[in-house]
Amino acid sequence: MLKVKICGITNYDDALNATNLGADYLGFSLIKDSAKKVSDKMLKEVNEKLPPFVTAAGIFADSDHKTITKVVKKTAIKAVQLNGSETPEFCKALSVSLGIKILKYMKFTTISDIEKLKPYAGNVDYFVLDISSKNENGEVSINTENLSALSQISVPCFITGGISAGNVEDIVEKYKPYAVEADTSIERLQRKKDFNKMAEFIKAAHSL
Repeated sequence: MLKVKICGITNYDDALNATNLGADYLGFSLIKDSAKKVSDKMLKEVNEKLPPFVTAAGIFADSDHKTITKVVKKTAIKAVQLNGSETPEFCKALSVSLGIKILKYMKFTTISDIEKLKPYAGNVDYFVLDISSKNENGEVSINTENLSALSQISVPCFITGGISAGNVEDIVEKYKPYAVEADTSIERLQRKKDFNKMAEFIKAAHSL
């Protein structure tokens, strides 16, 4: 079954609702300047209450090995998502030293982006690929045309970027990803999810 990740979780109620609705992964930002940053304490408290079949991922960007290690040990999370310019070697070293799953976020909007992914194969457990882009007016569009090229990569992929209940089927028709991710498309406020949108997205994704 297609897995579902709800990202940008900032509070316990959203984490509980996402879990009860059937989410498989929850993403929590630990990036310093992120508007959705959570504290180590909050993440630890939520992670302790999650059932074993739901994976909490802490999201970092260009943090050093020591910082990430400290958070992982404090919160007992089983996955880390790296959103910065982390090298394949850094990803592998983190995986080996901590024994956790490593998700590497990358933009994937043109066919040439496939070359940026290849060095990470064998060094990360999953890719989180953002297929969205913004024009000069700030309008978001998503490009599904290049998704078939991901068959060249032997790494399971999460597909993200403007995904909602309304377009998830089209994405899955173009490429059978391991998982799909939603964040801003299912928000009511910047730090609060919309329960109905989240429910519709998870139901639509799990039906595919």
